Amino acid sequence: MGEVLVLEKRVSYSPGTDYDALWKKIISELFEEFILFFAPDLYEAIDFGKGIVFLEQELHKVIIKHKKGKKIADKIVKVSLKNGEEKYVFIHIEIQGKKDPDFSKRMFTYFYRLFDRFQENIYSIAILTDLSKSNNPQPFQYSFYGTELTYRFNTYKFNEEDIPSLKKSTNPFAIAVLAGIYLHQTEKNYHKRYEVKKKLLKDFILTNPNLKSIYAEALFYFIDYLLYLPHELTKQLTKDLSINIEKEAKHMLYSEKIKEAPTLAEYFKTVREEGFEKGKMEEKRNLAAELLREGFSVEKVAKMVKLSLDEVKEIEASIHFNRPES
Repeated sequence: MGEVLVLEKRVSYSPGTDYDALWKKIISELFEEFILFFAPDLYEAIDFGKGIVFLEQELHKVIIKHKKGKKIADKIVKVSLKNGEEKYVFIHIEIQGKKDPDFSKRMFTYFYRLFDRFQENIYSIAILTDLSKSNNPQPFQYSFYGTELTYRFNTYKFNEEDIPSLKKSTNPFAIAVLAGIYLHQTEKNYHKRYEVKKKLLKDFILTNPNLKSIYAEALFYFIDYLLYLPHELTKQLTKDLSINIEKEAKHMLYSEKIKEAPTLAEYFKTVREEGFEKGKMEEKRNLAAELLREGFSVEKVAKMVKLSLDEVKEIEASIHFNRPES
């Protein structure tokens, strides 16, 4: 018998952010930690030492073709259990921005389609990322003249999470959940979002000596895109974090996976601009030195190469200092 995990996720949108892709990416990169955090009972049964295989196209044939026009990200993962059996873990993620009266029915629909196709045991969990207290999906129930059905599934609700406990957790997905909570808490206040984003990136990632590099890179990318900020605030964040990036997390600068994340992209842009300006200044100083050697006055050189008198005098002093004695 197989094990199937069906996951649904709800969230509201900020400009330019593809939430389903973000969750799909971090689940792929940190799948073991994902299962440990959201489904610890299933985690205990899986033998991760035998590896995992993502089989996206299989799930596409079973589910995607039935769901036109919906914002979704789906995964199917083949794993082995500790008893030696091979299992399939199905992860379905649907981005939902508001309470949906048909949510439980849809969860059941995915269940029976998967069960009919694969004849596997199914572990279902709905992860509700919105903070609404009213979003409390009930089991799906069907009754018609004696034919009855009740379908229950596990739920994980962001609005019931304890933030201090999340901050103390060693599982990287606790930080991802924190970011999801902050996303909603700062929906209409970018300056507040700036502060919480800076704290997450700095305190929980860049300066956290106990966080593995693979966790740090995955979380940095995830949070940087999830907690969208306007360009000017991103520039300010880059400035505030640049020292930490260079000292505590310099390895991130060599990661092809995250160098295009907003804050690091801004960092590299700044470095390129500073390098360009430094190169231009070096050219000016070299030209000034050549002109001084040709006998041009300090005042004339300063005017020609657009340097201050003090800068040209400094270059002149350097030329005399380095001139070999006759």
